[in-house]
Amino acid sequence: MNRQLLRYELRLLGPKVILPPLLVIVLLGALAILLHILGVNTSHALMASQEMFLPLAMGAIVAATGLHDPALELQLTMPTNYRRTAMYRFLLVLIWAACVSFLTNTILFSFKLGYQPQQIQSWALGWQFLVGQLIWLAPLLWFMSVGFCITILTHSISASGAVLGGIWILQALFIKNLLETNAWLQSFVLFPTTLMPDAPFWLTNRLELLAVAIILIPINWLLLRNTESLLKSASAE
Repeated sequence: MNRQLLRYELRLLGPKVILPPLLVIVLLGALAILLHILGVNTSHALMASQEMFLPLAMGAIVAATGLHDPALELQLTMPTNYRRTAMYRFLLVLIWAACVSFLTNTILFSFKLGYQPQQIQSWALGWQFLVGQLIWLAPLLWFMSVGFCITILTHSISASGAVLGGIWILQALFIKNLLETNAWLQSFVLFPTTLMPDAPFWLTNRLELLAVAIILIPINWLLLRNTESLLKSASAE
């Protein structure tokens, strides 16, 4: 990406991308402090900030900003394919969210404020730290890839946000009960570290979610080739 395009994308994304992940971490951190004062274990709230809340926020953001551009019609007439611009934008959001998540995870790990999944607790500390990054990486990339894909397919930011929110609520409230009678759902659990840290399928689950998210990226790239669909997405909201 050349510098001029990078500056344009950063101006276009602006505070609406930069601030939300910071606000999520700050608010959950404040909640953790309050819980600590009340004598409640804060580790679940701190782990949820990086595994449950930040990925949802970034998924909604990439769904809302991925195809939003006041000069979209003009860009579609340029020699450079707009899908490259859209994927650059996706990458910028991902990098920023990953930086915030990595820093949060590192702080929690270094000061032992959170916890590690039971499956890797016996590993060497270095491996625990490295593999522990899957706590946030898998759901983050999954929510972003799925949110972007839904926006492209439905031409609606609202629909994408509603679907992501519905999935989040289903996972947060019902997934543990559903697993009791539907073991095949293990591959689709988004928040095992927060909801079931003793799950024996934690590592397999993280890798499968990551694989699905990575597969969706080239699919989104192909979907962005449809110029008519892009114009519908731009005018739907």
